[in-house]
Amino acid sequence: MRPSRATLSLALLGALLGALLGLSACTTSSTAEQRQAAASKPPQTDCVAWVGADRNARVGGYLLPQAGTAVNAGGPRVCVPVLMSAYPVPTNYAGGDYHVGQFTDDQLKARWRTCKAEPDCFARVNAQMQRWLPPNKARATRVTGAVDPAGRIDADSPKVDLKQIRRPAFFAKAPYREGIAEADARTHIVEFTVPRDTFERLDLKLTDPIKLRGWYLEGAGVDDGHGRKVRALAVMAAGGGGQLTALQHPDEVAYRIDAASGKAVPVSFPNGTTEAMGQRWWRENLHALNSAGFDVLAYDRRGEGLSGGVSDTNTLEQGEDVFRVLAQLEHGQGLRLLTPSGQLLEGNAARGRLLAGQRASEIPLVLGGYSRGSMSTAWALTRNYVAACSFDMPVPNCTPARGWRNIRGAILLSSFASGAGYLPDAPDLADRNLFLGGMAADHHILFYPNSATLAGMDRWPAAFFGKGLWDRAESLEGTVAAYNRIRGVKEIVLSRGPHAIETWPESERRYLRERMVAYAKVVIVGGRTVPGARPWKDFKSLVATTPDVWEPSSRPGTGPGRQP
Repeated sequence: MRPSRATLSLALLGALLGALLGLSACTTSSTAEQRQAAASKPPQTDCVAWVGADRNARVGGYLLPQAGTAVNAGGPRVCVPVLMSAYPVPTNYAGGDYHVGQFTDDQLKARWRTCKAEPDCFARVNAQMQRWLPPNKARATRVTGAVDPAGRIDADSPKVDLKQIRRPAFFAKAPYREGIAEADARTHIVEFTVPRDTFERLDLKLTDPIKLRGWYLEGAGVDDGHGRKVRALAVMAAGGGGQLTALQHPDEVAYRIDAASGKAVPVSFPNGTTEAMGQRWWRENLHALNSAGFDVLAYDRRGEGLSGGVSDTNTLEQGEDVFRVLAQLEHGQGLRLLTPSGQLLEGNAARGRLLAGQRASEIPLVLGGYSRGSMSTAWALTRNYVAACSFDMPVPNCTPARGWRNIRGAILLSSFASGAGYLPDAPDLADRNLFLGGMAADHHILFYPNSATLAGMDRWPAAFFGKGLWDRAESLEGTVAAYNRIRGVKEIVLSRGPHAIETWPESERRYLRERMVAYAKVVIVGGRTVPGARPWKDFKSLVATTPDVWEPSSRPGTGPGRQP
């Protein structure tokens, strides 16, 4: 009897996941990689320190010398907090790569089914899922235009006047005065057409396409050091709630310190001068890449900001969007663009206008993402190099890797890409993997990555990681595990700060941006290392690469009962 399509899909899924596990095992087979993994194993923490934003808790860490002296030198020391993993490898575990094999799609959905059968567990996690399920306008509010009505559009309309969308020059006005304004003369407003995601189709019965909108900044080409300019494209995905054209006042802060408790309390937005926090920093990154010669594509993800749709959390679908929009830039179908001179082009008229005249599968690419954008970026890389598995479908199906050879590397900022196995050890995060399994199994939304992204990283060409030491996205162990799998150019930049990079001191944000751009240029021109990276040899010395510069609410001496 001929097997059913579902049986074949499951067989292919099993074969591909088996291959992923095998690939993961291969990545640590060589002596050099075994040494690297052993050196990256975290020692026991030896102190405890207060962390403000966004933990408001005492966190374990390492006593390290102050003022940049050597790790083993004498002199004054300070406790540097590090958010560790909730799931260390069990003693005597013999099942292969624990953080891959025990955190697959199947494993996470099975744990959800167990939780679902327990009334207290189900009630607790289901309440969290209900708060996130689309459409949820109170949680995913489009705030562009809340402070200044210029730029406010009906994102769900298929016929938006692209001239209404804010251009970079909009941000030149006082008091904002952003550097991105300089790129106005080379910026196109772009609009793409994409299908609804699985939740919208299956649960909400929506079938009409939606529009993704943003900017395409043309670059002058990346200098290869030999007098030649290489045209390359950086596709950059913002964090959750990121809205490309939302205003942020230059003096705005993400939190205030409560005088009574000493804790960091988030500031609500929009307010009188700021529509969304973090957007100024994000545009600075785009401008830096463009100034270095890159073409830069940035658009609001589905369900947020300028883009249509009601579902903003299916990062698996958002990863596929990367290839959809690149293809539309090449062939024009579903594409509208507004040129810097105000010319509106659509379909065949827009075909090949951008991408420096190259095909989408030919122009050198760097894919980057911050926070939730790191998830979609990781899925895009997995889709290209390993396989595309529909973990958000009732019966997952896998198709072969896309296999584009022009993707030169990934930029992962405050990354979730190491997957569910490296969940940080914090009470408020304890249910995240049950939430992951429940959203995928019951609501067809693949939000946080399972272990498939980590398992295939040894096939990625290069990767850059930037994160805070107490980042709630993934433990530092997870970032190091991801780093260890990358065989090409790679770098980790750390800061004494949280997940939200916009809260870091300006000097730390600037350093991260400089290193990110240096990495991106190297992978485009074919370099083997990124000059100037801070050296480290083991986990503790990696932590010690952070300068004695702190996110303000977490400086030594702050917190409850202390004077900031």
